[in-house]
Amino acid sequence: MDKRGNMYSRNMRLFAAIMTLIEALVLTSFTGCAGKKVDYGNESESKETKNMSALADIRADSGWNENFTIQTGNGEKTVYVYANIVVPDFDNMSVVEVENVKIDADYKKRFLDLYFGGNEYYYHDPDHYTVDELNEVIEYWQKEQDDTYREWLEQRLAEYRDKLETAKTTYTVAKDLENCEVFAGYKGDVFCEVEFEAHKVHAYALHQSGTDYGPPSLRNEDYDTITQTFQDDDLKDKADETSNEGSKSAASAKKEAGNFLSKLGMQDLVERGECECSWIGFNIDSEKENDYQTAAWGYIYSYATGIDGITFKDGFDMDTYLSGYEAIDSDIDDVTLPDSTLLTVTDDGIIDVQMEYPVNVTQIYKDVELISLKNIEQIIKAEITENPDKYDTAATFNKLQLSYLKIRSDSEQGKYSYVPAWVLSRMVDSNEQNAIFVNAIDGTIINLENSL
Repeated sequence: MDKRGNMYSRNMRLFAAIMTLIEALVLTSFTGCAGKKVDYGNESESKETKNMSALADIRADSGWNENFTIQTGNGEKTVYVYANIVVPDFDNMSVVEVENVKIDADYKKRFLDLYFGGNEYYYHDPDHYTVDELNEVIEYWQKEQDDTYREWLEQRLAEYRDKLETAKTTYTVAKDLENCEVFAGYKGDVFCEVEFEAHKVHAYALHQSGTDYGPPSLRNEDYDTITQTFQDDDLKDKADETSNEGSKSAASAKKEAGNFLSKLGMQDLVERGECECSWIGFNIDSEKENDYQTAAWGYIYSYATGIDGITFKDGFDMDTYLSGYEAIDSDIDDVTLPDSTLLTVTDDGIIDVQMEYPVNVTQIYKDVELISLKNIEQIIKAEITENPDKYDTAATFNKLQLSYLKIRSDSEQGKYSYVPAWVLSRMVDSNEQNAIFVNAIDGTIINLENSL
């Protein structure tokens, strides 16, 4: 996709975002998260309060196998639990307090200065497009045949024609970083763009010398479109240098990525994985099914906040637990999804940066005491017994997992705690259903449904 295609795509994404509900997933806050003591009390409970200092006893447990009877609105029902127990692969757990990275003018300057290596950068929102760029976008949209967005396209075309009256022929150097969210500049010969959102940053190459940016072998073929292929941030493969067109070794590329994060103040992130950066070149109007070519050029590295070498993002898969909920609160500050960072390193340096929900660690409480597994089981049984109609008890609960859950502070906006928590659930169509979350320190039921 060329420069005008990037502009078109970005504006279409903006339109789609306006036309759809923002799925902001909100977790319940509970007393004690902010200004917490790590030795949580459970004085109101009449259950066993024996604590354990290590996870070895749990790991050796064969599982939770039990059935018990509850009284529902439709009479008595039997709840079946035949759950495998899944615990992290380390000896003790901690509480980790974090706060959102504030993406303000100071942060934008720090990022832009680092990304562009001290070179100047420009405003690149539609109000600052050059005359040539505006004409390219207008021409591109005029060819659009999809009537689905016809009314929206006509409105945007009118706006962009109006912008032509005051547009400049050259870029405007960015000085006021507070009131602009999109910037562009050159990394060598590579023209790149950086977009800032409330909790996201995306930097990427737009083109090189008037052509699509990508591996030399694909650029030499003169394809209409050269693009980096989709890559999830859950990277499993090790970077393979044997088939990579890049001149850098995987080790030097990883060091470059680490230095970039360190200078940005994110040196405490845990590496999640790496892989080669794969690209595809193809001709848009080609009728040939195999008229495309792929190549590997550069490396991708994935990072996230974590502790003891394990990232919190790799604990509970919140996408599966929350897939059945419909968000009714679009306040982005309430989003409690884990952070993630992807860096793409090519011969031109750090080119692609994707950061979502970045946080800074503010406090770590090591080796917190956990309620015994027996007590957790009793708390979960009491929750199901006391609230029988909240859960579908027709199927067997088959998984009891201990990991870290991100909990929003109930008193300080933008601050969270990663707290050890248990969840009992069952797998249905690749989603964790009937999830019952319990704070592993104080036994609090963390009710996701009531928070929406």
